[in-house]
Amino acid sequence: MHKKLLSILALSILVAATLVGCGSSRSTLTILSTTEGNVSVMKAGTGSWIEAQVGMSLEVGDSIKTGDDSSAEITFFDGSTIELQAGTEIQIASLDISGDTGSTTITLEQTIGNTISRVTKLVDPASRYEVETPTGVVAVRGSVMQVYVIEDGTTWITNLEGDIRAVAQGVELQIPEGQQCITRPGQPPELIDLHFQTDAYLGLEGPATLPPEERNPCVILGIMTNVVMDNVRVDLPDGRSIIIPRYTDVFSPGVDWTTLFRFSTCEPGMPIAGGEYIFTGLDVAGEPIPGARNTDIWVGVEPPDPPTNVGADLTKDGILVSWDETPIIPGSFEPAAEPQLGSYQLWINRVETGESVYGANYIFASPHLVPQDKANFIEGKDWGLSLSEMEDGTYSLGACVLSMAPAGSLGKGLEYNSSDIDQRIILTIEDGEITIR
Repeated sequence: MHKKLLSILALSILVAATLVGCGSSRSTLTILSTTEGNVSVMKAGTGSWIEAQVGMSLEVGDSIKTGDDSSAEITFFDGSTIELQAGTEIQIASLDISGDTGSTTITLEQTIGNTISRVTKLVDPASRYEVETPTGVVAVRGSVMQVYVIEDGTTWITNLEGDIRAVAQGVELQIPEGQQCITRPGQPPELIDLHFQTDAYLGLEGPATLPPEERNPCVILGIMTNVVMDNVRVDLPDGRSIIIPRYTDVFSPGVDWTTLFRFSTCEPGMPIAGGEYIFTGLDVAGEPIPGARNTDIWVGVEPPDPPTNVGADLTKDGILVSWDETPIIPGSFEPAAEPQLGSYQLWINRVETGESVYGANYIFASPHLVPQDKANFIEGKDWGLSLSEMEDGTYSLGACVLSMAPAGSLGKGLEYNSSDIDQRIILTIEDGEITIR
């Protein structure tokens, strides 16, 4: 790739560290140390991509890119490394050792994608490791950092370790360790208030007449975060560890995998009452991200009954869904209390695809209207498509009860998601006409 002219703003790391020895080699040998999947290199001045080979020597002007589900690592002459996640492209702009002072300069241009740089500490404060992007400058003194660039040049910088300062539009901003900064085109850098929300609760499906272990139990593990991460590991109370996949549905419209991330899975079986679930955000190398750690304990209080006698009546304004309300569980399920403890939730899935097309949450009592038109959506409660926006097909409408871990207990967030598959209602839409079975 021909060297791109980027904005005068750059993402730079200035590195200084302890003396590790004398008489070092003046070689700037840099190699492609690992590859996985589809990794390509464009040698300087060639204009064409070739397949990357482990051990390949890299020089100034060379470009490297990774395809889908692919990754690579480059090891520089000073021992520093940069890891490239899938869909990343960089170019080596400079590799230099001063003949007079021995100070080193490594400059890279990252046009898109996700990288982690681990910079070897150096004796000379004039040494530099720079990653240029279209939107910012970061100065670091010995560090590990993650840089994530999207198509418009917006860049997220995560301080995984070290002293990092971001500079853009003449403004310098220190990024505390474990924190994240964003630089947008034409704007100064700003710190992001990070959140890493986690929850472990029991999902039950079946009538309340059955014991929980016979109601298709599974432990729902959920994470919502604005920390840029690749995966989430959960250490389970039984000693196992699992990786939680990315997930989104109608209840998380803001998830875009750049500013907001969601991960979720359902681990079959009953949880261990009092057992601790440990959530850890992982970077592209599978390493823990500082500050992205949280825990939850499933308390094991009384499970709420699922909604019963669920019915649906077609009206001119939509479908009015009603149900027999679940008995109150003090401290865990009191949806009409102030503050609200627990709630009812409705959803509509398309049978042919399994796609979630409508949802309503934070419902405190029966009934609830599924609106015919979007104009009748209740902000913060109705999500997805209105009935008039749904395509012809077959749909399943369901209801569940969400109860909370009691205040003052070791648990937090939700405790149960309780539903009964036999209470679901089938809808068909044909030529825009709705039929309730």
